[in-house]
Amino acid sequence: MINGLYSGASAMQMLAQQQELISSNLMHVNSSGHRRVQPAVRQRFNETVPEVTAGLGPEVAKVSTDFRPGRLVDTGRPLDVAISGDGFFAFQNGTQEILTRNGRLFREPNSGELVNEDGYPIQGENGPIVIGPEIPEQHIAIASDGTVSANGNQLGKIQTHLFQNNETLIPFGAIAFTRGPDTVESDTPAKVIQNQHELSNVQPVFELISLIVNTRQHEAVQKATSSISDSLREYIRS
Repeated sequence: MINGLYSGASAMQMLAQQQELISSNLMHVNSSGHRRVQPAVRQRFNETVPEVTAGLGPEVAKVSTDFRPGRLVDTGRPLDVAISGDGFFAFQNGTQEILTRNGRLFREPNSGELVNEDGYPIQGENGPIVIGPEIPEQHIAIASDGTVSANGNQLGKIQTHLFQNNETLIPFGAIAFTRGPDTVESDTPAKVIQNQHELSNVQPVFELISLIVNTRQHEAVQKATSSISDSLREYIRS
């Protein structure tokens, strides 16, 4: 019976972690460039006696990221860019490189640099990309290779990055990543699309169903654990 209590407690802890991840996905369903997170669950075994699982129970072994692209929406805004297929934009946060799929760009009021919503400049192949205030936004063109031009004059080229294995990237906040020690960049160029914006790849209906299923599983485990606890109490009294 005591083993059942330990297993039930482990299961409820694992389900609580799953609930947090599902809630995080739902919270960021409208966060541009957000990638869905998902847990990998495993049954813990006794390392010395593998066939014995008493008192160990399940656990969330790993939290992985779903790197499938989100839905693209046509905004008609020249400084909105998205990546078709795999790849990331790179922004400079001080000395740190931040990778994200969020391509909503703005002109910094003083310098004219292209920056994101947090004021981080997007990396260009030859340094910052500056667009003067005298250039109307509707005159700005961004080609599929990332080249930024206006009125026939090239102003810079947006850097994009593809990696051989996105799983080696390290999450940074809700919508970004940094390179991991094992991250290897691919030579394949990414395709940039102007006037479009990528939404989160979270599917709200799927997450709501998962939330309901997870809640019912937690309730079932809780009832079973309470039943074991009551039986154990009666056994001790007798």
